[in-house]
Amino acid sequence: MRALRGVLFLVAMAWSCLTFADNLPLNGIPEGAKLIQEIDCSQPNKDLLFIEYPAGISKVETILGRPARTLSNKVDGHKFFGYRVGEGLGLKPGAAYLLSVEYPEDQPRTIYICNWGCETALGFATGRSLGDVLKGKYVPNNPESLNYPLSGKWETWTQYFHLHDRFPEVKRPRGAGARPLEPQDGFWVIFAQTPPFQDPLGAGTAVATIRLYELPDPEAVEVKINYPPDDLPRRRIFSREEMADGVVQDPKDPLLSGVRPFANWYEYKMRAMKFLGINTFTKDLLEFGHNQGWDSAEYGGNDWVYQSSTPELWEQILERAAKLNLEVLPYYEYRGSVGGNKEMALAPRRIPRRLDGGQVFSHIEWLEQNTCDIVEPETIADFKKMLDLTINKYKDKAKIVGAWVRMRPTAMPISFTEANIRRFSQEANDGNRVTRSHLQSDKALLDKYYAWWFNKRRDFLTAVRDHIRPAIGEDAFVLYTNDTSEPGRPLPRSITGEGKPDGWQWMQVVATDDFATWEKILADHDTYPWFKPYDINEIIEKNMHLRAAQTFTENWDAKLELNHATPPDDPLTYKDVDGVMLSYTYNRLYTVGRPETFEPYRNGTGLTLMRHYSLNENEMTDNSGDLLGYFIIDVERAGPYCMMAEARAMAYGDPTHLGSLTGNSNLRGFPAYVRRFHQAFLALPALPSTMLSSASSDPEVVVREIKTDSHGTYYSVVNTSFNEKKDVVITLPAAGKVRDAAVNEDVAADNGKITLTLYPAQLRAFHVQ
Repeated sequence: MRALRGVLFLVAMAWSCLTFADNLPLNGIPEGAKLIQEIDCSQPNKDLLFIEYPAGISKVETILGRPARTLSNKVDGHKFFGYRVGEGLGLKPGAAYLLSVEYPEDQPRTIYICNWGCETALGFATGRSLGDVLKGKYVPNNPESLNYPLSGKWETWTQYFHLHDRFPEVKRPRGAGARPLEPQDGFWVIFAQTPPFQDPLGAGTAVATIRLYELPDPEAVEVKINYPPDDLPRRRIFSREEMADGVVQDPKDPLLSGVRPFANWYEYKMRAMKFLGINTFTKDLLEFGHNQGWDSAEYGGNDWVYQSSTPELWEQILERAAKLNLEVLPYYEYRGSVGGNKEMALAPRRIPRRLDGGQVFSHIEWLEQNTCDIVEPETIADFKKMLDLTINKYKDKAKIVGAWVRMRPTAMPISFTEANIRRFSQEANDGNRVTRSHLQSDKALLDKYYAWWFNKRRDFLTAVRDHIRPAIGEDAFVLYTNDTSEPGRPLPRSITGEGKPDGWQWMQVVATDDFATWEKILADHDTYPWFKPYDINEIIEKNMHLRAAQTFTENWDAKLELNHATPPDDPLTYKDVDGVMLSYTYNRLYTVGRPETFEPYRNGTGLTLMRHYSLNENEMTDNSGDLLGYFIIDVERAGPYCMMAEARAMAYGDPTHLGSLTGNSNLRGFPAYVRRFHQAFLALPALPSTMLSSASSDPEVVVREIKTDSHGTYYSVVNTSFNEKKDVVITLPAAGKVRDAAVNEDVAADNGKITLTLYPAQLRAFHVQ
C-alpha cells in the first residue's frame, strides 16, 4: 500500500520536556494532520518512481541505529536522488500539506530538499557544515563554519505548503515552461548535493523517511498573535522572494504556469505566512525597474512603464491580503520608469554620469540600459506617479503601511552630471564653482561631494514618505535597503587584509571558530584561490561587518566606477529622520555579534534588520547541463539554530522590524522554532528598550526592558547560547502581575523573580502591569 507505509514514528526531541506558548510540536506536525504517504528511503520501493544521478550513487547505511539512504560527500561531482510523492493518492490542488523528512544529527551535514509540489528548494546545515556553497558561481557567500551542537538523534525537517495545480518533471523551468504533472501524478521530492569541495567538512545527505500529510483545516494551525494594545506601535515581520514567481509567468497558456489564477499563488504564500507567524505581506512591484503586476495605463502605459502581462494582479493581491488581515509593504527596485518612449520613460535616457564623465558604471551590461539620477527633480516626480498607482490609489483596499525601496547595481548611482556639480557648488561649497578635475584631484572635496549626494538620497526618500502619508496615514514609513547583493555585502579585502601578510589576497573569507582546521583546508590554493579563514571573534571585535557596509566597493577595473554604481550605507544620515529607515544586513552570526553594530541604524522610527539569503544559483550544473533545471536554494541552520541570528540580534540590537530577502518562497523547514520566536517578537511593542545587565542569573541569557507610559513594562528574554539553559532566574525590576505576553497567561513569580528553562535561541516575552 502506497498510502500508509508503516505507522508514524514520533522522533524524541531534545527539548520535549519543556512547555511552550505555541502548541505546534517541535517536529512541526500538528495534531489532526492526516498522513497521506510514508516512504522508507532505505527500501527498494519498486512501486514508486525513483531517480538518482549518477545511476547507483545513493547507498543505504545504518546511522544512529536506523537505515538511511545517503549521498557520500567523498565521491566527487554533483549528485541527487528523488521520489515521486503522492502519485495516485488523491492529492488536491490548492490544499495545505506538510512535507516532513527525517535526518540524523550525527555528523555535520548540508541537506538540500527540492519540493516541486510547490517549486521550492530549501536546505539546512548541521554542525560545522557550511550550508551555502563555499565557492559561489557569481557572488562571494562569506560562509560560516561554527561548532553548532549535534543532538545525536534523528530529527525532523517539516515544510508547510499549498499544492500547485501543475508541477515540473525533474528539471524545474525558469519562468514560464512545461509543467506536465498534475496532482494525480504526484510531485518530485529531490535531495540534491553539490561537489565535496563546496562543503569540505560535511558528511553528505542522509534521509530515513519522507512523509506527506494533509492539513484538513489550515486555519486551525495558524499562529495566534497577541499584539500589544492598539495605541502602542507594532513590530513587523516580512519577506520578499526574488525568483519564486517563475511559476506564475504566462497568463495565456495554462500548461506553462503552476497555479491559476495567479492571485491564488499569492494567497498560498499569505496562508503560509500565517502558519509561520509573519504579519506583513510584501510583493515586488518593480524588479530591476520592470513592472511586476500593476496597471501603468493612467500615465502612459507602455510609453512610460511597460505594462505587465497581468496589470490587474496587484489589486487582486491587496483584496486577498485584506481578507486575511495582513498588512502590506510594497517593494520597489526603482531605477526610473522603464518604457518604450524616451520622452515619457526616464530610465532609458541614462542620465547619470561617472566622475570621469563616462556613462557606463559597471561590468553588468544589461543593468546599464536603465538608470536614474535621484538628484534630478524629474526623478522623484516620476516615482511619485508609480506610488500614486500602487499605494495612494488603493488606500482603502488594504492596510498598506509604507513603501520599501531597494537599490540594485547602477540603479541610482552617485552621479556627476554637469548639473549636479553646479548644484553641489551652490548648495554645499559656498557657491565656489568646481569642475570634474577639481573633484578628481582633491579627495577632501570629493568626500564633501559624497556627503552632499548622500543627503540628496535621503531627501529623495523623505519625499517618498511625504507623498504616501496623506493617503495611508501619518505613521507610514519608507524602508530603504541599500545592499544590492543577494548574500549580503562581502567583507572586502581592504578590511579583511588589514595587517595581514599579502593582505590583497584576502578576497573571500570563511568565518570560523576553528581557524586551524580551515587554514589547512584553504591552503589548497588550486581549489580555493583567494580564500582565507577568519576567526569569527576577530570579525566581531573589529566590527568588520559594519565597516564593510559603510565602505565603498573596490573598483577593480580602472575603466569602470563600481564604487559609484553601488554606494555604501550611510546610516547616520537617517539618524534623526522620521519615517525613513535604512535596513541593516544580517545572516551569519558575525553580523549580529555586538550592540555597536546595530546602533547607527536605529532611529526614532525603529530598527529594521534584513536577512539576506544566498541564492546558490545554478549550483547543480555540471558538464551535462542543468541537472535539476533552474536551481536556487535558500539555506538555514537546523533545529532551534535556525533562529540563532535573530536571537542574538534581539539580545544585542532589539530590532522592531525583521525582513528577509529570499530566492524561493519563504516556507522554512523548522516551523515550530520560527513560530515561537515570531509569536514572542510580535507580542512586544515597537518601542526603545534597555539591556539589563544584572537581570539574568546566566550571562548568556539576555534581558531587555521596554517601558511604556500607560501599559506597564515589557521584557524580552533570549537565550544566546548554543546550549539549553536550565533553571535560569530572571529578576524583573517592575512590580506587578507577570504575564506571558505571547499567550496572555499569568506566570508564577516570586517577588519579581521567574525561573525559566530555555532551548537555544529561544525568545520569551513578558508583560508586567
